[in-house]
Amino acid sequence: MSTTNGTGSIYGDAEARRRSVLDAAAELLDEGGYAALTNRAVAKRANISTGLIYQYFVDKQDIYVALLQESQEELTEFVRALPREDGVAALLSAVVPETTRQWSRVGHLAASWRDSDGNLSERASIRALSESTDRQFSELLRALEDAAAAEGRQLRTDPALLPFVWSGLMGLADTLVNKWARGVKPDALIKYSAESLARAITE
Repeated sequence: MSTTNGTGSIYGDAEARRRSVLDAAAELLDEGGYAALTNRAVAKRANISTGLIYQYFVDKQDIYVALLQESQEELTEFVRALPREDGVAALLSAVVPETTRQWSRVGHLAASWRDSDGNLSERASIRALSESTDRQFSELLRALEDAAAAEGRQLRTDPALLPFVWSGLMGLADTLVNKWARGVKPDALIKYSAESLARAITE
C-alpha cells in the first residue's frame, strides 16, 4: 500500500520529482537540442511515467521555460552578490562564467524554441518568464551603475545600453562555448571583451 511522505503525493517527494524532470530535460537539451525534448523522452530519462510529468508541467514548452527561468533567477542572484568596487570591466569579467553557463545550458536554444512553438504569450509560465527576465536585466543594470560609480564614472543614458551589453555577453558566451576564437586564450578574450564593453557604455 502506498503512503505519503508529508508532501501530499502518494508518488513521493513532489519537488524531488519535479527536479528530476528538469534535470532529465536539461540533459536531453544538451544532447540533442530542443527537438530532442519530448515528454516521452523526459519521462524515460527521469524514470517516471509520462503522465506524471503533467502534474508539474503543461507540456515540453513549459519544461523548457522552467529551465530558462531557473537559469535567469540563478544569474540574477549571482549578479546581486558580485562586488562592484573594481569597476565595470571587472564586474563584466566576473559575470562571464555565469552568462556562459546560462547560454550553454538553455539560452542558445531560445530561438529554436520560439520558432517551433510560436506565440505562447498568454501562458502563465511565459508571463513569469518575462518577469524573471526583467528582474535579471534590472539587477545587471543596477550592478553596472554601482560599478561605474565606484570608479567615478557613469553609464551612458541610452535605452540600447542594456540590450547592447547583453548581446555582447551572449556573443562572447557563444564564442567561448564553441571555441570560435582560435589562437586566443579564453581569459584574454574575456578581458578584452569586458574592457571594450566597459569603454562603450561609460562616460
